Amino acid sequence: MPLRRPTQRDIAAATGLSQTAVSLVLRHGDVPAVSADARARILKAAQRLGYVPNRIAQNLQATRSHTLACIVPDITNPTYPAMVRGFQAVSQAAGYDVMIFDTDAQPERERQALNWLLQGHVDGVLASFFHIAEAELAGLVRRGTALVLIGRPARKTSTQIDRLYVDNAGAARAMTQALIAKKHRHIAMISHPLGPGAERCRGYRSAMKDAGLRTIDIPADGFVQDAGMRAMAEFLAQRPLCSAVFAANDLLAIGAMAAIRAVGLRIPQDIAVAGFDDIPAAALMYPALTTVHRSEPAMGRMAADMLIAQLDAHGAERPGRSIELPYQLVMRDSA
Repeated sequence: MPLRRPTQRDIAAATGLSQTAVSLVLRHGDVPAVSADARARILKAAQRLGYVPNRIAQNLQATRSHTLACIVPDITNPTYPAMVRGFQAVSQAAGYDVMIFDTDAQPERERQALNWLLQGHVDGVLASFFHIAEAELAGLVRRGTALVLIGRPARKTSTQIDRLYVDNAGAARAMTQALIAKKHRHIAMISHPLGPGAERCRGYRSAMKDAGLRTIDIPADGFVQDAGMRAMAEFLAQRPLCSAVFAANDLLAIGAMAAIRAVGLRIPQDIAVAGFDDIPAAALMYPALTTVHRSEPAMGRMAADMLIAQLDAHGAERPGRSIELPYQLVMRDSA
């Protein structure tokens, strides 16, 4: 027979104290109703018996789950694990567990995640949705779930939904202008229309238009490395005039670099390459990848702070906040 899991009743029996006193100490720590001596005896007995709190049972009795969630579109993309690590560091220090839901950027998976959230599994959520509009999150707001969305700022003030974002269009425009300043006139862009792709393409097109240059679009079927390789290979097979390629993220850029080398072209002598996100592999590429840096760990930490602040406000009505985070162009040898 398996060993029975120790309970608060066992601790009460071992110490000769009431189960109420045991529950107060194990759930709240130092409480005036329990003496310091009794508290010490309870904690010592709990450690000796190997007591582990039953968080599920506690949650059934409480109005909060003491759990936060991260909803991300692709946990294999290095930008998201970095953000999750920052989120976990702050959340766990504040006593919250963290759950992660990977949607694969698929509409049905995002719907599944939203339905899961509506069941009240978590107190707050940091989410990056590609297909779900803010209006569809009204049910979460009504049930008191704290929300921080990663993306662009809201077009209008939304009660109790916070946003964190980088100016994707502005950053892409700045990178395109940097390539133009290096005398590139035939600059192509590899992108995917979902997520941040549209905004980054908008910034690229704006810079090209202002410089009187023709845009060259290379459509990709995703934001992964293989998608960048396929898109660039198909583009190069047409023998186009192109001296630089700007990719909507670093994975697409790394795939494009592989396709460029596969046809015997040199980087940056024949075609310069730039990406977006500054994932750890970007600095390790040969040549090292020029890219746009943003701090995902800082984004995760700030999101956790914002969620916890919402929860500490106990549902008080307030306008949602939109906070723009900085970016930086990192010019390396690939461009």
